[in-house]
Amino acid sequence: MTSPPRLAVVCLVLVGMSASCGRATYLERLDETTRYFAYEDRLNQNLTRVAWRGQNFLLRVPKQFQPITPKSKPGAEGEDPRQPTFAELDLPGLQGAWQASLPLTGGEGNGPAWLYLCSNFELLGKKGDEDKAATFNKDVILKTAIALGQQQKVPPLEKLPTYEVPPKGEEAFVDKLKYRIINPGIPFNIDEKAYRVRIYSYKKDAKSPAQISILYVLPDNAVQAAKLDGAIDMSLATLQVTQEKPAPTQVQGAKGKASARSKSF
Repeated sequence: MTSPPRLAVVCLVLVGMSASCGRATYLERLDETTRYFAYEDRLNQNLTRVAWRGQNFLLRVPKQFQPITPKSKPGAEGEDPRQPTFAELDLPGLQGAWQASLPLTGGEGNGPAWLYLCSNFELLGKKGDEDKAATFNKDVILKTAIALGQQQKVPPLEKLPTYEVPPKGEEAFVDKLKYRIINPGIPFNIDEKAYRVRIYSYKKDAKSPAQISILYVLPDNAVQAAKLDGAIDMSLATLQVTQEKPAPTQVQGAKGKASARSKSF
């Protein structure tokens, strides 16, 4: 039988252990919270604070890029001002477009840069377009390569390397995403200046029909290119597919309409 003094000692030890474990848990959570806010601060320094919402996605874009306004009314006549003007290229499934003015090295002033996001969302809502929806990312790459006269030099989608964000070794508080990428990009010239088109092709998983292509059109001699590359990686990691395919009620008359809570493109 345990004597009262010994029992008191055991209780004190147990209380001390409990307090120690509680403190360790508290410190661990405090450290995780500190690291999370540091991560959020990095995002806020490099990306728009509010995610842009399309028909089936959310994305925070690098701060340098400002949205290009679409046509005032869905179905309005005339060319879509968001479509590329640097080449004879009509991007399919274009949901959003942004433009930036980047400082260039060598005292060359500033050069334009563009960001485009395309999705097969509308194709998934059309009967008979299942095949087009299934090859969407592949078709975006092919159309872009043809428009830039580089179709013979660009490998097909299935042969492109996989790129994971956030990169290995970099702490983040989001799930890893995998893209098929063309990087450093397809080379071409704008007004005799060297540019490249980077393409990031995303498919959530084998079961998901949703496909998204993100294109960056960047000058070769941008100032602080490494910093921009880091911001692009952060942006890619924020992509969220909010809807796999249109609901039956969305198929008719949904084209071009945005959620009341959405940012417009």
